[in-house]
Amino acid sequence: MARAAVSKTAGWGFESLLTCRLNNRFIMKEKIIGYFNDVVKEMKKVTWPTKDELKESTQVVIAVCLILAAFTYVIDMAVTQLFKGLF
Repeated sequence: MARAAVSKTAGWGFESLLTCRLNNRFIMKEKIIGYFNDVVKEMKKVTWPTKDELKESTQVVIAVCLILAAFTYVIDMAVTQLFKGLF
């Protein structure tokens, strides 16, 4: 690994102690650790639904899906009959 040369100090016997690559890895490691710490903090704030709330929400989703499927089927059959009559 090469060391980063600073134009003002090049040739004066000054040698950088840290390489650019090592410094970037340290910064990235700190960012990753900070991210996971933030995730843990946010997950503690989450309010999870109860079993009854989850069942009720699931039933609503299934009912809406069935209604939309039936509506789509009726529209599809109507359009199919319309095109059969035209052609």
